[in-house]
Amino acid sequence: MTLDVSAILTTDDLISCDLLGFVAGRGRREFPCLSRDHNPSSCVPCLDFSPWLRERVRREDIDGLAEYLWRVRRVSPGVDSPDRVHRRYVDLARAVMAAPIDRHLALGSDDAYIDLRTALVMVASHESFSGFIMAGEAAYFVSAVMAPYAFSLADGQDLLRQRNAFVAEMSSGMDYWALWTPLAYDALRSPVPPRDNRFQLLLAALARLPLGSRAHAVDALRHLSADPGAPRSLASLCRHETIRYGVDVADSSRLILESGLVAPASDMATWVNGLTRRDLLGFLAQVGYRAPKSWNKERLAATAMTERADAVREKMAESGAVELAPDHAEAAHRLRGYLEDVNETWRVWLGFGTGVAIDESR
Repeated sequence: MTLDVSAILTTDDLISCDLLGFVAGRGRREFPCLSRDHNPSSCVPCLDFSPWLRERVRREDIDGLAEYLWRVRRVSPGVDSPDRVHRRYVDLARAVMAAPIDRHLALGSDDAYIDLRTALVMVASHESFSGFIMAGEAAYFVSAVMAPYAFSLADGQDLLRQRNAFVAEMSSGMDYWALWTPLAYDALRSPVPPRDNRFQLLLAALARLPLGSRAHAVDALRHLSADPGAPRSLASLCRHETIRYGVDVADSSRLILESGLVAPASDMATWVNGLTRRDLLGFLAQVGYRAPKSWNKERLAATAMTERADAVREKMAESGAVELAPDHAEAAHRLRGYLEDVNETWRVWLGFGTGVAIDESR
């Protein structure tokens, strides 16, 4: 039986532990930092390592960061020798810590730069920082975890020039890149969130969450603000890309609910209308109401609400369905728009502005 060390240690104790102490037996036996719910070759972390990584970034602990990168990626090391694999991850960790991330993103706070380097370590476990990263969804993850912070974009025209040159070169030989068009001179904007009180209260709640949970929270806010009439469980709203960079969905769901960003769903009619016809037939049969199979969804939903209201309320609570918290609903709607506005900035910065450079000749 594996002892769950997390049950007897405080958060500060866990962050100060070595990497396997932080994991506390929640990963696979052979690959202790990887999720039990995913194929090891997917290299999906078993939990949100950002609190541990953030402390390593703060301490400038290259060896600790390299160990994390190795333990997440060692299931697929390629053909290199063990020594070269280890050196590669040490070099990568050192490059992330040495990168002049304030060259293009200026005037950030100390916390902002620590979180940004931490996010780069999480991304580096799966991506390399070149133009090809723009084809993935790393920018959505980084824009989400960095949403609470403001930066001034410096020398954005240089980033834009590099991006357009890369796309032009790639499009000459690859149909995928041929679909990408040159960006206009004003396509990139400084990631500075609105400063009004309501928006800042939302960002303050996000900032208190670890990075993986913060990205999960943004996933949920994006969905719930786009479709407020469809409450769903927090677990169902966590995007695969967020999970890929590391998050324990159950633990993260608890933290998000405690943050006050969302609240348990209260509108039964809205929740019932979000069920499928098959779901409704199964639910009514389960609670002892034999509805004719010929009934349409609307009639089944109305019957559930009138004939089995208490059971509907109980089922809704069990589902973990949530809705936007009233205090944050308006700001959550604006958060979607803000993140869309700055996503291109993060996409291009990840490709050409991080400054993460590795000597490939070693």
